Amino acid sequence: LLRGDSIVNIKGRELSVFATIKRTDLLSGHGDHQDLIDYVMAIPNSSLRSVFLVHGERENMNALKTSLKEQNISVAIPKKGMVFEL
Repeated sequence: LLRGDSIVNIKGRELSVFATIKRTDLLSGHGDHQDLIDYVMAIPNSSLRSVFLVHGERENMNALKTSLKEQNISVAIPKKGMVFEL
């Protein structure tokens, strides 16, 4: 995806890619609550549509979701099998 491929193969299925994937080295995988809020708040509002929290302890993800929603940011904590249209 980082190479910009227009088609990827997942479990034997060829799927079209309709996303632009960006990479950043600006965020530690072990950022704390405030680090994550600061990171999200640094993204221009015009390019931020939703935040998906997919890794972490449930209590911590719920706290982060609450903090981001207070900043009027759409946040989801998806359950396995949920589908979102982007």
